[in-house]
Amino acid sequence: MSEAEAAAPPGCGICGLIARIRAGTFADFIAELEHHYVILGDAQFYRGYCALLFKRHATELHTLAPELARAAFDEVMQVAGAIASVVHPLRLNYENLGNQEPHLHWHIFPRFAGDALRLAPVWARPESERKVTLEDRDRRDLIGSLRAELARSRRS
Repeated sequence: MSEAEAAAPPGCGICGLIARIRAGTFADFIAELEHHYVILGDAQFYRGYCALLFKRHATELHTLAPELARAAFDEVMQVAGAIASVVHPLRLNYENLGNQEPHLHWHIFPRFAGDALRLAPVWARPESERKVTLEDRDRRDLIGSLRAELARSRRS
């Protein structure tokens, strides 16, 4: 295990989210995969936006053993396929930043033809516009559809 995969530092926000998921108190939890937890993101202007949180505290993809990095990326592709099957976007955008939260995680943003800013990065849209929350039933239905599609794809 590299230094980047060592114990989580105090105050890691993603480790805090993972603790809530493990405790069963995170409402937007979708699925547990071998290497990630999958959650519905908070920017549902991009309907179906999900984040994958790497289960261990690691800060950089390149510090992982190559087999682990490949397996983790396979899960990113699996979640992307589920999102595409459920919300039918024009395309998907993938981001692995870590600038604000130095814990390995991925953002998968569906992009749609009707988005006037579809040629720009999602972060170009003001936070107040992109951080749309769904009506509770719609949110639960979307989480259920994504969960079912992920389960189906894992059986295939």
